[in-house]
Amino acid sequence: MKLYLIRHPRPEVKQGLCYGDMDVPLADGWEAGAQALKNALSLEFDAESNACFHSPLTRAAQLAEHLSDGHSQAVDALRELDFGDWEGLCWQDISKQEIDLWADDIVHSAPYNGESLHVVADRVWQWWLSVKDSPMENCVLVAHSGVIKVLVSMLCQWPLDQCHRIDVGFSSVTEFSIQGDFVVLKRLGAGDWVSA
Repeated sequence: MKLYLIRHPRPEVKQGLCYGDMDVPLADGWEAGAQALKNALSLEFDAESNACFHSPLTRAAQLAEHLSDGHSQAVDALRELDFGDWEGLCWQDISKQEIDLWADDIVHSAPYNGESLHVVADRVWQWWLSVKDSPMENCVLVAHSGVIKVLVSMLCQWPLDQCHRIDVGFSSVTEFSIQGDFVVLKRLGAGDWVSA
């Protein structure tokens, strides 16, 4: 199976905004990049061998629906990390002491009364285990930076506390080849599908 992890396009938000589980709209013009990505993937999602799953948040759902011609399935486990009290604040307005407390144990800490990275990793991994053995040639997952980072870390058996080092840009594609328990990372956070 080929597994494609795709981050949603750039949302229309104020720069520096903390918007994990907050539902925000996509920036104008996202469709052009989405069409280029769809052309690059060239997958037919009405075929049984190809499946598309997405976070229910608008910024991921719209891209998934576009890529799959409406054949994508919303999965609550693919929502972005919930930053609780920090949602809707600018990072610069969040107490440095709270951010430092989080950074001291980025996997288990949640000083913002939301989810810890461990909680996100657990829900994403449990979902993956429930679908990974399905008879698919291609599996497309449209989600968020945090979801993709934790799934890449777990598939590659990398330390979760280092997942923040993975660069997952807007509309980027991470590709795996998976045969049973044999996992090969083919490309990480690539934007090479964009035409020059």
